[in-house]
Amino acid sequence: MPTPTYDRLRNNRQVLFEYVPNETLKEYPYADRYTLSLITQGTVRIRLNGDSFTLDAPIILCTNHSDQFQLSGDTFFRAQSICFHPKFVNKALDYKTLEADCFEELNEQHDRDMMSYFNHIHGHNGVFSLPAATYFKASQWIKLMGAESLTQSDWAWTCRIRRYLLQTIYLLDDIYMEQWHEQQDGKISPVDKTLDYIHTNYMTCIELSDICNITGVNRTKLNQDFKNRTGTTVIKYLNNYRIDIAKQSLIHTNLKLEELADALGYRYSSYFTTQFTKIVGMTPNEYRKQNRIQRDPHGFSLETEQM
Repeated sequence: MPTPTYDRLRNNRQVLFEYVPNETLKEYPYADRYTLSLITQGTVRIRLNGDSFTLDAPIILCTNHSDQFQLSGDTFFRAQSICFHPKFVNKALDYKTLEADCFEELNEQHDRDMMSYFNHIHGHNGVFSLPAATYFKASQWIKLMGAESLTQSDWAWTCRIRRYLLQTIYLLDDIYMEQWHEQQDGKISPVDKTLDYIHTNYMTCIELSDICNITGVNRTKLNQDFKNRTGTTVIKYLNNYRIDIAKQSLIHTNLKLEELADALGYRYSSYFTTQFTKIVGMTPNEYRKQNRIQRDPHGFSLETEQM
């Protein structure tokens, strides 16, 4: 088990997240944790749940606490790992609820889907080869998570780690979905392409023209087909999706509005506030104050404070 992390700014309560800067894979799998390991140099030969893999850097391996893992041979490699309990991502997630798959809230369903790469659901083995641009992003985010866990520079350090962790998992989801689309050989519909793109890229600045270019459909036709399927237009769906996630973030994190707006793909926090108020009927700060909750003492999340 990696060395536990304690929040020095919050009465030294344990945070369900650990950073392993020099991963050897010899203690895999880690008890009670999902683990994301980035192999930056060398080649690793492993057996995972009965299957053999040769992992050539740069590559990411996602595993869970119940995996059957064996390191084959004494090859040279360098790696680092991020270990976390699913409750660190979303307090509604634990191993029993993930197995039961009984989520009704949109953001919980989304976070559940992101955990599938650690559970090897839908036939995915948890191995992701990284293109150069993707490797750069993933390695930077993992380094930032490690730095945040070590320095704990202010009260929001766990919120920033959670953000970087989700961004890394979304990046893996992009890789998987791109591979899946290639395998489908164009059989996916423009509306499904649009939904997939929104769900995996909502944290970036998305224009309708971007989606039209991806789907190959003009905006009038795309909005018409999308509305027939979902009951709303593409941009309204995108805004509603972002606001649903924002509502949970306001309750469960202490992210500043500027940080939250940026994490949701809004260029300006003022525009985020306007959209939130329009859809929810109150400002983000009012919503946070009205729905604030007390955090448990086990480090599953932080206390919310009025901004």
